[in-house]
Amino acid sequence: MCSLDDVIVMARLNIQRALLGEVSGKLRAVIFSVSGLILNIRFYYDGEIDDDDFESASCVETEVIADYEDDWTVIVKCLRLDASEPILDQGIWVFKRREI
Repeated sequence: MCSLDDVIVMARLNIQRALLGEVSGKLRAVIFSVSGLILNIRFYYDGEIDDDDFESASCVETEVIADYEDDWTVIVKCLRLDASEPILDQGIWVFKRREI
């Protein structure tokens, strides 16, 4: 059985790899958490979330799901939180854009 640290490292690497080519200028952050066999990934966007944003998040979800056994559940949420609003998510950050 893997330790929680191992699960977190694996999830971080899987999500970062899946993000390649899927990061738009509106994406502010990607944060995840693990609870049991549930991997919850949150995408924070600046401005209205359009179909392309949802499609990119779905592509990341598909890539991540492929890395896990059938007993795992991967949940992806796209959330709007405009720039200048702080992201107070206490999860594990895998992407954060530079904001001035």
